[in-house]
Amino acid sequence: MKIAYLIHWNEGPESGVAKKVIGQMAEWARSGHEVAFFLFTHRQIRAWEEALHNVTLAAQVYDKGTGRLSAFRQLLDRIRDWNPDVIYHRYDLYYPGLPKLLKQFPSILEMNTNDLAEMKQLGSKARYGYHLATRSRVLRAAQGFVFVSGEMAEERHYKKYVKDKVIIGNGYALDRVSTAPVVQRDEIRVIFIGSSGQSWQGVDHIAALARMRPSWTFDIVGFAPEDFKEPAPENMLFHGRLDRRDYEPLMYQADVAIGTMALYRKGMNEASPLKVREYLAYGLPVIIGYQDTDFPESVPFLLQLPNASGNLEHHLAEIDAFVQSWRGKRVLREQIQHLDNRVKEIVRLEYMDRIRKKVSQP
Repeated sequence: MKIAYLIHWNEGPESGVAKKVIGQMAEWARSGHEVAFFLFTHRQIRAWEEALHNVTLAAQVYDKGTGRLSAFRQLLDRIRDWNPDVIYHRYDLYYPGLPKLLKQFPSILEMNTNDLAEMKQLGSKARYGYHLATRSRVLRAAQGFVFVSGEMAEERHYKKYVKDKVIIGNGYALDRVSTAPVVQRDEIRVIFIGSSGQSWQGVDHIAALARMRPSWTFDIVGFAPEDFKEPAPENMLFHGRLDRRDYEPLMYQADVAIGTMALYRKGMNEASPLKVREYLAYGLPVIIGYQDTDFPESVPFLLQLPNASGNLEHHLAEIDAFVQSWRGKRVLREQIQHLDNRVKEIVRLEYMDRIRKKVSQP
């Protein structure tokens, strides 16, 4: 198949989302498909050129001013000229011309979040109003939907538009990293990787735990002290935004990792966060505050706490027992093999082909 991946993304290839996208396309190309990456961005593209292999980069760089709509139309024309068998689009804002393109070719939307709840939290009132008024045009135009959680697929504001769907939790290219070596020491180190400005990450809950466990060290990647309204505990070490090669030593030092802890803040209970897959790829056991799509049953290397305020500070006994039980141990690769991109992308490619054939039928 000729697969066109369409995305509007303004962070570089080292961001979590970008690493996911690159991993997906790498597997498609490895499976013998012709893949083109249609990137709409206001960032420089040199880093993308270096990050992509066996994938055609068709980037459209726009200014933040009035030329954005014109630039997007140019990108849509480039997709038409390439004439793909299927368009795979990471669902985002409506742009004029996008619904027409999605109707013109077999098209699939990848749904990664509860868009209304997240937009209401992060966007301005004008941006939220624009999205609320226009989102249906994009949703109605697509023929297929990939949801990263079962809960999301059942959201009422999605269901009425969905013609065909599949649920594929997020994966990770397990061969990209090695299991962290076992560290023998008295000190306990905890790692968290996230993005500032997203309240559902629950970093304030982690701060509460840090205050109650002052002898532990918490490495916080993606945040700075000024991201907190109150002074953070001294045992929280803020490393800011780092590339993987820079935070990997912190992964190697960690005894345990912490995943998303406050999904309740955007009305969600189930997810498949990219950071948790990365933790597990390094062999780290993880404390989470949600139901993971790929682990519907309890597993020993995930401590699932309630998806509610106070989930870390009110469950200290369980946390202490979990951390102590995993000291000197790592999660085995065979326990998480179903998270590997090679497994996930077989399912995704089969779905794309099914939608392509379904739409192509007379």
